Amino acid sequence: FLPASLPQADGWQLTASLDPAREMSGDFYDVITLPSGKLGILIADVADKGVGPALYMALSRTLIRTFAAQFENQPEKVFQAAYVRIFQDAGVSLFVIAFYGMLEPDRGRFTYVNAGHNPPLLYRAADPHTPEHLARTGTALGAMEDLTWKVRSSTLERGDTLILYTDGVTEAQNTENDLFGDKRLLEALCACSALRAGEIHASILEAIRTFAGGAPQFDDITLITIKRALR
Repeated sequence: FLPASLPQADGWQLTASLDPAREMSGDFYDVITLPSGKLGILIADVADKGVGPALYMALSRTLIRTFAAQFENQPEKVFQAAYVRIFQDAGVSLFVIAFYGMLEPDRGRFTYVNAGHNPPLLYRAADPHTPEHLARTGTALGAMEDLTWKVRSSTLERGDTLILYTDGVTEAQNTENDLFGDKRLLEALCACSALRAGEIHASILEAIRTFAGGAPQFDDITLITIKRALR
């Protein structure tokens, strides 16, 4: 159910990967070409592991993709419509933490809702010492009834890098049971921020592997790297 290839836009570089901890993953991501030419960026994590959460992931991804095209300028309605169809009709107790944003390639405008997900990290080329976190704007999908999400936006300038990730990144453990954490993630990004998105992406994953050493992987590691080219 993951995209076979990612849509690209002039002046932008996009890379994504999912490294499952088991044979079936509860993480998922998607990059959706919307009717207006905008790109819908989705990353999410279904609670728990196994067959049930994997099937839940497939249903969630399909419905969110469908509603993304229907409400392409209203990301909060994408989640609201998916919530009604998935969590009220299905009548199960699983919930999903998810982040969905709409990128306008020509302007660099990124409008988003964050349903309890790890805040994506926006690295500013012009201000590398003050990274921006795209904070949560509401509760996880399925956590309770009558959910709503606030909409926020930011603008990626030339040279800026945005990384979206699931908790398998920051909660990766080494043999001493230490966590990779937010600080190491930011350090890994800062160390390679001048590179292209694909190289940044590979460098962060290598930093995680080096930190973990021989420790087993306990959670899915999903990462999306988006960079606006300098010219």
